[in-house]
Amino acid sequence: MFELYLLTFNTARNLVDPQSLAPSFFDALPKGAPVPDIVAVSLQEIAPIAYSFLGGAYLKPYLDRVNTTVQLAADLHSHGSEQLEHVATRSLGMTALMLFAKPAVTPRIRWIQSAGAGVGFSNMGNKGAVAMRLGLACPDADDTLDLTFAAAHLAPMESNVEARNKDWENIVRNLVFLNDDDSAYSWADERPLLASSTELPADRNGLFTPANHLFFYGDLNYRTNDTPPDDEAHKSYPQPAASETSPAHYSHLLKKDQLNRERVAKRTLHGFQELPINFPPTYKYATSHGRNTNTSKRAVSGDEESWEWSKHRYPSWCDRILFLPSGSSSELEPQIYTVLPIQPTSDHRPVALSLRVDDKPIKMDLNDLLFRPPFDINPQWKSRRDAARRWELIVGVMSYLALTGKGRVILITFFGVAMSSLWLAGWLTR
Repeated sequence: MFELYLLTFNTARNLVDPQSLAPSFFDALPKGAPVPDIVAVSLQEIAPIAYSFLGGAYLKPYLDRVNTTVQLAADLHSHGSEQLEHVATRSLGMTALMLFAKPAVTPRIRWIQSAGAGVGFSNMGNKGAVAMRLGLACPDADDTLDLTFAAAHLAPMESNVEARNKDWENIVRNLVFLNDDDSAYSWADERPLLASSTELPADRNGLFTPANHLFFYGDLNYRTNDTPPDDEAHKSYPQPAASETSPAHYSHLLKKDQLNRERVAKRTLHGFQELPINFPPTYKYATSHGRNTNTSKRAVSGDEESWEWSKHRYPSWCDRILFLPSGSSSELEPQIYTVLPIQPTSDHRPVALSLRVDDKPIKMDLNDLLFRPPFDINPQWKSRRDAARRWELIVGVMSYLALTGKGRVILITFFGVAMSSLWLAGWLTR
């Protein structure tokens, strides 16, 4: 069997704190389990919009913190005996996906394809999905085990259920996997890999592609109420000490979860599965001046005496990990699905899932849901993506100039030079 570990975290545009997150990073592993073979990290709101849209060196410090966290977590979990290597990173706007693997596993990764689709304003990547599909060489087989990881961030707010469902539809229609896709951000440290030996036509190489285990996870933003809370609602928000029979226990909110309702009605995440949720809501925890009011010490220890909720949002399970097995269901074995301790840098809690996968190629099954996508690929997916990227660069530059200290210095310098030139030109014409 092959060990997978998925983690999703909305970092709230802040640098991750490795010392806080690393000790609990592998909380979803079974007791005594080794460091997983592959770790796939889904990140949302990875950095401020200017840095996210510009990418490159502007985004690297934020991704470096996540890399440090994963390396430290592997070291702590194995007591220094095991490590993980960074394999690849892709980002689209404010959403990123990072893959790590054990040194013995990395040479088995034969190829990686990537894809991205924005669903924000003008299809930009303030919301959307970025994905990678990899082929893993299997022992005693000429074929590969194919795995698809999609990191996503959907529309916010309690009332926007239909918008979230539409985001899902647009992601399915416009997420097309390519070899050597240079449109998404690639981290400079990643090792070179072969491209897939075949690149299927766009209408056969979308998110729903047969013979893949598919994972869709991130800040999906489905809430526990269809309207925002009133001024009194926060008085009944859940707390750790509440018993399961108490109205203040989080399980009562889970009964109103929008994602479960919409999935059952086949309006979103068609065919996807999720393990039972036995953990408290992941959002929205109270913050003060960009820092969570829970201390770093509490985040590391996991000792939660109380949950400090933001009053203007219903506590909800925004951060989710779902999967769609291909072939026989016995080929994919989910293990533990849990929430990590509150982090001092975010109003979201990280969520993690451990799985075991048969280390062999997936047999094609004509009854496989991946043969029946809920939506067709948009024929204009590429022009849509290219136009959105142009808008991202424009917004990124404008945001950088208006919202960052260095940007404002550039603006002041530019206007200073312009005004001086006008004055000088006027003086010379006297």
